[in-house]
Amino acid sequence: MITLEQVRETLHENRDKWLLGTHQGNDGNQGNTLEGLLGVEENNLQLPDLGDIELKTQKVETGSFVTLFHKEPKPRASIPRLLKCLGWQHRDAGKSYPKDEMSFRSTTYAHRFSDRGFSIDLVKDRIEFIFDPNRVNLQAKDITGVFECYGDWLSSVESRVPHYSSVLPVYWDRVEFDKYCMTKLNNTLMCNLETKKIQGKEYFRVVEASIYNNFKSERLNNLFTSGDVVIDFDARTRHNHGTKLRVKNDKLGSMFEFSSKVF
Repeated sequence: MITLEQVRETLHENRDKWLLGTHQGNDGNQGNTLEGLLGVEENNLQLPDLGDIELKTQKVETGSFVTLFHKEPKPRASIPRLLKCLGWQHRDAGKSYPKDEMSFRSTTYAHRFSDRGFSIDLVKDRIEFIFDPNRVNLQAKDITGVFECYGDWLSSVESRVPHYSSVLPVYWDRVEFDKYCMTKLNNTLMCNLETKKIQGKEYFRVVEASIYNNFKSERLNNLFTSGDVVIDFDARTRHNHGTKLRVKNDKLGSMFEFSSKVF
């Protein structure tokens, strides 16, 4: 079993090295590459002094949010219903996918409504995804190009079956959600990587690494309401890419009681 000191030594030894990705063309290429470097399998790093530790990686070029985990809302099969009542035609419908393929994607904040009128509401015992038609930015251009503007999308939404009023809110039980956070994230190794391609192959270099311990679920509310934690939906009719809890990279450490820099 690898020790924490061995993790630190291995990362330091490879700090300035460009590592050839071990799973070329895979979305998890950088994570799989680091798992191989550390001698672990399937993101299940075991350390004697910490037990299970969650390995997180982020390409520094890809944006500020880090995906913490996937967790689908309740009730069961909520995503197919959201696609029907609030979705829009997929851009590849009738091309790569059947003509009836719908899309539903939303980076959703608790401190404001999106142009489509989506938001996260924190109530006593639940985290809810909500929709307010009065908060739709009616004149804003529909970035998907399916409708001229979000007002046209809303007109379509209001005539659908099922109607969104019979589907929403979808939600996560707060106690269950917090427990999942504790189980999944209580010990987290976070590595930020630079990337480059050489002759079509992706290479990675670890530029920053930290270890975080003792996840504090009570800090989630402040991170939600400051816009530093979001919930992402990414689904189409025949494939759900998963509903994700995401946090700004520079706020990850504030979710934990303890942190230590590897470099």
